[in-house]
Amino acid sequence: MPPSTELAASDATLAGLDTSTAGPQAQHRRLLMAASLGSAIEHYDFFCYAFIAPIAFGAAFFPKMDALAGTLAVYATFAVGFAARPLGGLVFGHFGDRIGRKVVLMATLLIMGIASFLIGCLPTYDSAGLWAPALLLVLRFAQGFAFGGEYMNAVTLTLEGAPQQRRGLFASWINASGPVGVIAASGLIAMLTGVFGNDAFQHWGWRLPFLLSLVLVGVGSYVRYHVDESTLFRQAQASKKIPKLPIVEVLRSWKKSTLLAILINMAHSSFQYLSSVFVLGYAVKRLGMPAAGVTTGTTLANVLEMAMVPLIAHLSDRLGRRPLLLAGIALAALWFPVFFQLLETRDTLLLGLGLVVSLGIIHATMFAPEAAFTAELFPTEVRVSGGSLGKQLGIVFGGGCAPLVATGLMGQGTSFTPVIVYFEIIAALAFVGMLFAPENFRKKL
Repeated sequence: MPPSTELAASDATLAGLDTSTAGPQAQHRRLLMAASLGSAIEHYDFFCYAFIAPIAFGAAFFPKMDALAGTLAVYATFAVGFAARPLGGLVFGHFGDRIGRKVVLMATLLIMGIASFLIGCLPTYDSAGLWAPALLLVLRFAQGFAFGGEYMNAVTLTLEGAPQQRRGLFASWINASGPVGVIAASGLIAMLTGVFGNDAFQHWGWRLPFLLSLVLVGVGSYVRYHVDESTLFRQAQASKKIPKLPIVEVLRSWKKSTLLAILINMAHSSFQYLSSVFVLGYAVKRLGMPAAGVTTGTTLANVLEMAMVPLIAHLSDRLGRRPLLLAGIALAALWFPVFFQLLETRDTLLLGLGLVVSLGIIHATMFAPEAAFTAELFPTEVRVSGGSLGKQLGIVFGGGCAPLVATGLMGQGTSFTPVIVYFEIIAALAFVGMLFAPENFRKKL
């Protein structure tokens, strides 16, 4: 074999490619499709709940409460899904590091899809009493449990199969595919509310997006079944490097990495969910703005983010992850007060513009390099466990709690100042953390 060919084969092996069965390009396509499609489906399921709950679940599951208490109860069930994510991250992170990334991705997709389908089948409070919100709580927990185990396994499988100089771009496809699911969810909800009207959607139409999940999970499972396991994982497994309890090793030796992952994920997720979920509920319930108009703005914002994430991630492969993360956090902190000024105008067009800037540009600047940044903080043998712990704790403390905390801070008032201060504190902590973070974009895995 000529030296150049031998070198190329060696590089392909180190990148996680099985060149005996398919060429590198075919392997890359299969890998990206499997990870991205599954991520899009799980985001669709998760965000169907996020967008529908503030609009319809108060009347369906908490009709005995007043408006504020009902909204708080809805956001509490929303937060339960986030509270379950660290547990899912720990459980599926353990098995991702011990038995492989691929098998875990099959399991998480099935759990998420079935839980979402069953939410669409739930009886309401009027027909089942307290059983209705109790079952909703259980299924929301199952969604969060699956979602917590999904993300870092998908990122790790993709990152470990990527060429070193393109890891940021490859890993970003998981984050770029997330907006595809959000677009599908918000677009379908906007269409249904436009066709049937708000009253019909709140009465029965909200079930349709959840029922569709069963079809999507079948497609995603088929695609994921045909992807190969990470070569880096197989090598670590063969060399007996993987500890019996990867999470214990993370807590013993990778505490700083975990803290940094928590901080950046707190910042981007709190910004995202305050700018979308909290604003959606406030605009529709408190300001009386049309749900279809607000969700259309969210759809457009996610279309832009879907395009921006790979571009920014490609830039992170050239400049590094830290500069872009720092820039995104700073922009979010500066923009946040302006965004709420736009919301107070009650103008659907201005709110849509604010959503496009918030999600499509600023959130994308943080979200694009985050996947590779988080995964690169940990070695192969504990990458899923460590990344999952940092990611999911950050999401819980950030995005999961944000709508509930923001609603509680505002109460029956109209001032957004407490909400703005709340986010600015999170942004400041994350910015300081990134100043002390390592830059690993050129480091070999």
